[in-house]
Amino acid sequence: MRIPRYARRIGFPLLAAAMCLRVLGDVSYYSEPSPMAFPDAMPQTILWAWEEPEDLRAADSTKIGVAYLDRTLLLGTASRPTTVPRHQPLEIPRTMAVMAVVRIDTQPGFRDTIVLRQQTADALADVSHQPGLRALQVDFDATRSERSFYAAVLRDLRPQMPTGMPLSITALVSWCSVDPSLGPQQDWLASLPINEAVPMFFRLGGHAGPYEDKTSIPVREPLCRSSVGISTDESWPHLRAAGRVYLFAPRPWLTEQVTAAAALPEGARPAVLRVPNRGVGDLRATSNPAHLSERADSSEQRIFAEGRP
Repeated sequence: MRIPRYARRIGFPLLAAAMCLRVLGDVSYYSEPSPMAFPDAMPQTILWAWEEPEDLRAADSTKIGVAYLDRTLLLGTASRPTTVPRHQPLEIPRTMAVMAVVRIDTQPGFRDTIVLRQQTADALADVSHQPGLRALQVDFDATRSERSFYAAVLRDLRPQMPTGMPLSITALVSWCSVDPSLGPQQDWLASLPINEAVPMFFRLGGHAGPYEDKTSIPVREPLCRSSVGISTDESWPHLRAAGRVYLFAPRPWLTEQVTAAAALPEGARPAVLRVPNRGVGDLRATSNPAHLSERADSSEQRIFAEGRP
């Protein structure tokens, strides 16, 4: 099964209905989404497949799902996002549970406007209506000044998605470490119309080095407690027995790593998931860097350097 590179266009009636449901205001507006059985949509272990050639046909689809980078939305001076589709092939078992990931990057000249909010939400909604998807994940390292834009986009997106489809976002650890009792100005995740926020315990920048102990980093926000994002080339925090694990590899997945990932919930971290994929050329170099937003570059370093956690 080859993942399609481009989304289907949704019909006019759905767009018209979604236009009526758009709300652009404070993040406290949105009412809680209906409960969704996320564990029924995706397995407990999910492999991220970023912008590089990936062959995951050896994966046990009863135990492993895939969250693949479908496209990147570049937000700059234009009134609509610039869409950069996935360029690299992805081969998976026909029965594998699939989640599409859309990366959002702001460019020089970015301005938060109502039109850009709507256009960004529409672009995300297009992806969610691709055939065979179980869930949608948005990957955006929003700075403090970009949070209102991000929250508005997610509120606009939710009613346009297929009924019952879970909505996931990746989250900086700093977002998840905030005490919920401090209120919505600090704990801004709490009012978002999402089913989970995945705390990213790698490329932490201002938090910790790649091999430092991460078990003491607090996760206080409830939306961040059901899942965790980790990488094969860094240390891991404590993994909850019932939590969902998203695994990232800095280079294409090796067959032995995929096999080991299937058994991850049953025991300790396998040795093959402790080190970078040695012996495999860095295939990222074959891609056009002008069109990529690498997960490896999606760190908290920029956020903390600017003093905007």
